[in-house]
Amino acid sequence: MTLPFLTQLAHAQCERITKFHSKSFYKAFSLLKDPHQRKGVFAVYAFCRHVDDVIDDHHDMKALMETKNHLDDFRQGKTTRHFRWRALRDTATRFFPEDYDYRPFYQMIEGQEFDAGAVRIFSVDQLLIYSDLVASSVGHMLLPILAPNQPKTIPFANALGRAFQITNILRDVGEDYRNKRIYLPASLISQYGYSEKELSKGVINPAFKKLIDHLASLAESYYQEAFTLLPLFQEDVRFSLEASLRIYREILQVIKESGYQVFTKKQYVSDKDKLRIVSEMKERKPLR
Repeated sequence: MTLPFLTQLAHAQCERITKFHSKSFYKAFSLLKDPHQRKGVFAVYAFCRHVDDVIDDHHDMKALMETKNHLDDFRQGKTTRHFRWRALRDTATRFFPEDYDYRPFYQMIEGQEFDAGAVRIFSVDQLLIYSDLVASSVGHMLLPILAPNQPKTIPFANALGRAFQITNILRDVGEDYRNKRIYLPASLISQYGYSEKELSKGVINPAFKKLIDHLASLAESYYQEAFTLLPLFQEDVRFSLEASLRIYREILQVIKESGYQVFTKKQYVSDKDKLRIVSEMKERKPLR
């Protein structure tokens, strides 16, 4: 059945947002064969992107609370005319159970509330709680679309989010510090003999490298957990998820190869390397 014109436009806008803001995410999930699954993933991304932007770019708590109110209305069956909600309604109608509570969507908003002011993470446990709010929640949003009625995939969403968020934090150390956010746990900074004064100056020394390596190893443990759970998904979904995992995990290698320069340059995986990773997957050659 052909989608209504305005719904088509809404999905197209969500796809453009995804492609513009996250080439890695778009590259991985544009590989999905089912067009409705692709559209659903991009609709979820557009929601998350908006919630993130109203705090990161605009520092607008009022807009965040308005989004929460719109989510309350959405949950009760009311839909605003904005394209994000129109696309999400089509997705929810196709994939979400009638009694779906939208808890992951509320968790994302809660995580952004935490980011609204200066941020200081004190322990690894606190870092994981934060990661669950702003990242594992995304995995839980996607599960009804990618693996409906498969509760065994829940640990995958948890591991995926933690791996991705810790990777984000390592990539964005300098940018986050300039925005008065320190996600590197104070306990680890102290454990490795680094200091916040050195952090403020962008000092890269053996202590800093050990600190980054510690968190990179933690992220890697969650990547590995997610990899072991991939067989729970259907083949084409599994391929997209594996591509996203391998592309994002590559950021950790890029950081090390850059000499741990995460203060003045945002490290990313080149388009060439993304193509290499996907090509190797298709050929099933072993990846490093």
